[in-house]
Amino acid sequence: MKAILALFALAVIAGSCTPAADYKSERDEVMKFHDVVMEDHGKLVDNQMKLDTLIKSLSSVKTKYPAIDTLKEKKAMKDVLQRLNTAEELMNDWMHKFEPDVTGKSDADAVAYFKAERIKIGRIDSIYKAEIRLSGDYLSKFRK
Repeated sequence: MKAILALFALAVIAGSCTPAADYKSERDEVMKFHDVVMEDHGKLVDNQMKLDTLIKSLSSVKTKYPAIDTLKEKKAMKDVLQRLNTAEELMNDWMHKFEPDVTGKSDADAVAYFKAERIKIGRIDSIYKAEIRLSGDYLSKFRK
């Protein structure tokens, strides 16, 4: 019985020595993830520009691919471009709302805020990757 109580006491002591989450490390994680997403931003913009160019030069696309239905492809191009624009707007909106300065918040509130922001930026990253892949697949049929 004494052994069980001693083990329990050690577990309680060890648990109480565990450092609390630090909002600075949580903020750093969010910023690192933001930087990863921004690396993909260049790919997103590149695909936006390629689609914009294709939309503006449909006559040359028709010349190169005579069997293409330009009306159908123009709609598809605009749809893919709109999805890329929406993904970019999500990122811009997140960046404008993100507040790294947590002056006046408790450490626990700051940690909770940054954890929530990490989830948000993670979702945006997933959307970015999906839209870049889908637009890249679409553009590949035009060798772009």
